[in-house]
Amino acid sequence: MRAAFVVAVAGQVFIFGIYCLPLEHKKEITMVISAAKKTCFCLIILLWSFTTQAQTNATLLFDGQTRNYIVYTPTGFSAQEQLPLVMVLHGFTQTAQNIMDVSNFNAIANANHFVAVYPNGVGNAWNTNSGFPGGSTANDIGFLTQLVHEMRNLYNIDTTRVYSCGFSAGGYMSHRLACESNICLAAIASVSGTMSDAAYNNCTPWKHIPVLQIHGTSDLVVFYNGGLGSKSVNDVINFWANNNGCPNTATVTNLPDVNTSDGSTVQRFTYQPCTDQTRVELLKVNSGGHQWPGTGAALGGLGNINQDISASQEIWNFFSNFRCVNCNAWQPQISGNVTVCASGTYLYQAAIPTPNSAYTWSVTGGVIISGQGTPQIEVQWNNGVAGLVNLVQTGY
Repeated sequence: MRAAFVVAVAGQVFIFGIYCLPLEHKKEITMVISAAKKTCFCLIILLWSFTTQAQTNATLLFDGQTRNYIVYTPTGFSAQEQLPLVMVLHGFTQTAQNIMDVSNFNAIANANHFVAVYPNGVGNAWNTNSGFPGGSTANDIGFLTQLVHEMRNLYNIDTTRVYSCGFSAGGYMSHRLACESNICLAAIASVSGTMSDAAYNNCTPWKHIPVLQIHGTSDLVVFYNGGLGSKSVNDVINFWANNNGCPNTATVTNLPDVNTSDGSTVQRFTYQPCTDQTRVELLKVNSGGHQWPGTGAALGGLGNINQDISASQEIWNFFSNFRCVNCNAWQPQISGNVTVCASGTYLYQAAIPTPNSAYTWSVTGGVIISGQGTPQIEVQWNNGVAGLVNLVQTGY
C-alpha cells in the first residue's frame, strides 16, 4: 500500500487505502483507476468505516415557521439500529444550547447509546397553555410530534422508546405533551416544572404513562405547593398516579446526603405497582431551589443546587425501564396484520405496492377516512386504543 487517507461525512468515518500494482494485473481487477505512464494502476480500497458521535444543528418547517433544534448521536451511531430518542426541552427565556450544556445529557446519551434532541421554542418559550405573559402561542404539541416523525425518518429511532423531559417551562411542556399528543411516549420527566391549571383541567391522556417529577421544596419560581395558574407538585403526582392506576400512598426512601454542603437532601417517593407496568416517581429535593440537580452551573439561577443526585442520570435511569405498549408505533408500511400504537390521524401504505394489485383494507380501533382500494389509506384512530391494520393485497 502506497498511502492511506481518511474521510469523515456526517459522523461516518471512512479509511481508504491506495494500492499501486503492476499493469499486468489490471485484468484481474474489475474496477481500476489508471495511473500515469501506464506502468501500474492504482486502486482506492475502503479499508474500514466506523461512526463517531455527532452534534448537528438542524431546522424543520412547521406551521409556516422554521423551527430549529440540535441533535446529538452517540459514538458508534448507525441508522441500521433503532436507538431510543430523548427530547430535552429548555426553560423559559433559555435555549436548546443552554439546556444541552448544563444538563450534560450528551454524556448520558453517549454512555447509554441513545439519541438526544434539543428543540428550541419560539421566542425562547413553550406553549404550556398557561397564559403566562411572554409565553408562546405556537402549536408546540404539533411541532414536537412532527419532530419525532422527523427523527424517525432521519435517524431510524425506535418509536417504542421515545421520551420527553424538560426544565421549568420545558417540564410543563413535557406534561402537556403526555396529556395531548398522539406520540406514543414511553415516559416523561419534569425538573422544576408542574402543570398549568388549563393543561391540568384539560389533560386526557390516551394511555398510561410513567412520570418522574424532580422538584425543590424551596423553588421560588415554580412553587412546590402551587401558585397562581399552576398546580402543586402533589396535585401533579396524584393526577398521574390516578391516571396510571397506582396506589394512593408511596414508598419513601431517603437518599444518601452525599454532599453535605449543598444545603439540600433528597427523598424518593415511588408509586407502584401501576397499570401496564407503569410507575410514578417523585424526587423531592428538600430545600432545593429552581435548579437542575447535579449540575455545576445554575440553570434556574435561584436557590440551592443539589449535588446528591444527577437529574440527567436519574431521568435516564427512570426512562430506561419503559417502552411504549407492546405494538408497533407508527408502523407506516403494512403487509398482512399489523398492530399499531396510535392516536389521531395517520397514513398507512402497502409494503409492496404494484400497479395491478387490488387492495382491501380493514381497521380495528379506528376509521378509514380515505384510500380504501388504493395502496395508501388515512386512518382516524380512537384515543387510547391500540389498533389493528389489515391489508389483503391480491393480483401481484
